Amino acid sequence: MSVALAIPCRTDEPALGRTLDAAWRRLEEAGEAAAPTLVCLNGADAAGSRAWRDVEQVAAAASRRARLVDVDASPDVATDGDDVTVLATRRVGKAIAWNVLRTHARAEVVVFLDADVELGPDAIGLLLRALAATPEAVLASPKTGCAARPTAFERIMAVPYEIDFPNLSGQLYAARRAGLPATMPEDLIEPERWLELVVGRARVVRDPSARVVVRLPGTLADFYRQRIRIEMGKVQLATAYPGLTARGNRQPRLRVALRGLGAADLVRLGMYLALRESAYAIAHWRYRRRRTDGVWVQAASTKQWTA
Repeated sequence: MSVALAIPCRTDEPALGRTLDAAWRRLEEAGEAAAPTLVCLNGADAAGSRAWRDVEQVAAAASRRARLVDVDASPDVATDGDDVTVLATRRVGKAIAWNVLRTHARAEVVVFLDADVELGPDAIGLLLRALAATPEAVLASPKTGCAARPTAFERIMAVPYEIDFPNLSGQLYAARRAGLPATMPEDLIEPERWLELVVGRARVVRDPSARVVVRLPGTLADFYRQRIRIEMGKVQLATAYPGLTARGNRQPRLRVALRGLGAADLVRLGMYLALRESAYAIAHWRYRRRRTDGVWVQAASTKQWTA
């Protein structure tokens, strides 16, 4: 089966270069070193952005070609045969970027990857093998872990990652292109959760030995920037797409979820849940009043991999 790598990315993304370099190494491990790469840069001034400079530098170091295409002006551009095609659109939103990538990818299997993550050993290979071993599956997901800085705040942020939630990872997944919806609604706040529910749990396979790692919010302000978006996405799905939730996997029961947590982590979990509930209350209030404009404000500390 043919494979392509697809990365949705904002023009102000500071971590794309390191992620792209790591993804190519993981593709090489999987025997897919020649897989074409598509990056959707969404936002103003793609040609002058750090993200585009990162692509140029990483591609040059790997002796690959890279080209920048304005898909707003040339929506029917061909992507076959190029090592790296950067599809630039001034329209901002992850669902918009996903639609651009879905439209232009030509491979049978597309590996969708966020631009600000770390990949575990053979993460991509494990997902490709999981899809190959499960012909009825459309999506293959890893387990999402976290890289926490040694602070009291991030120890609180890290506790939920000790619980194994059986959801599609929003940061990395492999997808059979033929089984994907042709497009997703452009206003989605949590597009991967919508995708998981539309595809349905029977066609999602998960390999917890495949790992993708995220950087945690390092400040309370960044926690709220990130968490309000996530909670607002839940409110949107419950309000605008009633009935979809039943298509997802059952979440772990409380006793199972808490198993293995020590006393200190149980206290931290209680603190985290209190913060999460306050974020939900804010998200619910803002969504009901259609105050969604600031939902994509960047949580800068989640991008600081070298700090």
